[in-house]
Amino acid sequence: MLIRFGTPLLAALAMGFGIATLTHLTPKEQLTPAPNPPTSSTISESTISGLGEVQMAGEPIAIATPLSGIVTRVHVVTGQSVRAGDPLFTLDDRALTGELNFRKATLATAQAKLGKLEAGTRPEDFPSSRAKVEAMTALFKRSEDAWNRAKLLIDKRALSEEEQNARRYLYEQSAAELSQAKADLAKLEAGTWKHDLEIAQREVEAAAASLAMIQIDLDRLVIRAPVDGLVLHADVRPGEFAEAGNRDKPLIQLGQHGPLRVRVQIDEEDAIRVKANSKAEAFVRGRDRTAVKLQFVRIDPRIVPKSSLTGGTTERVDTRVLFVVYEVVENPTRIYAGQKLDVFMEG
Repeated sequence: MLIRFGTPLLAALAMGFGIATLTHLTPKEQLTPAPNPPTSSTISESTISGLGEVQMAGEPIAIATPLSGIVTRVHVVTGQSVRAGDPLFTLDDRALTGELNFRKATLATAQAKLGKLEAGTRPEDFPSSRAKVEAMTALFKRSEDAWNRAKLLIDKRALSEEEQNARRYLYEQSAAELSQAKADLAKLEAGTWKHDLEIAQREVEAAAASLAMIQIDLDRLVIRAPVDGLVLHADVRPGEFAEAGNRDKPLIQLGQHGPLRVRVQIDEEDAIRVKANSKAEAFVRGRDRTAVKLQFVRIDPRIVPKSSLTGGTTERVDTRVLFVVYEVVENPTRIYAGQKLDVFMEG
């Protein structure tokens, strides 16, 4: 009896235990909220959707350097507020400082030369010039007398031809030297020639302009903020070589103070539906789909190739987009420049 009824009883108990265990270990099915719930826009009629990017009040300013050189000092850090004219970073100025000193010396020399010409002839120069004229006059008279006597002896053949030529040459030389001495004295008495003054004045102006150019280049070695704003990103450090011209990544990116703006890209298929002053709202991506109220600013009057992508599997990358700019007027949450938003606007 025990074997006949005991075996089925044990089997029934084992089955019951298994069913109870399986029921206890099986998780209960329950509905959980989606990690990223779909956006619920209040704009329901003819809605146009687009990808928006948060920007500062104005277009981001990519700060570059007009001159190439080694960075010696960086005056700002990311997130720092600056005012127009504040230094951002400085380049090595040793070469231009040496050139500046040379140009200063050149200007001083030109100014001294001009001052000398403006002062005129030194009083000490007149006595020596007059004495030279007197000496040349005496020499001329002696050579003239010798030549006159030689001419009387030529017909009598009392002088050799060599002696005759010597007296004539001496006479002509003394006459020329006397004329030169008189001309030099007349030049001293006349004072500085006005054209010499003009040339000296132009040399001073040229030296001053050259000095000003170096001073301008020295000032350009200090890169300054063009407007009041916020340093969005600083990608420059002391000791690095900063190359003049356009860069893929700016040395410093500056944003202007003011209400944040959202730059929305609309696919060209929907561009014809975009209207000025249309209402719009944006939603922050993530678990908290907080709405951000927007106010219309402008429509950029051109369609350009799409450059900012959402990452969706059905997104077209070979399309063109129209940009619409809105201003953030009500922001219940913290958003940052460069952040992506889902934007819905009236069509």
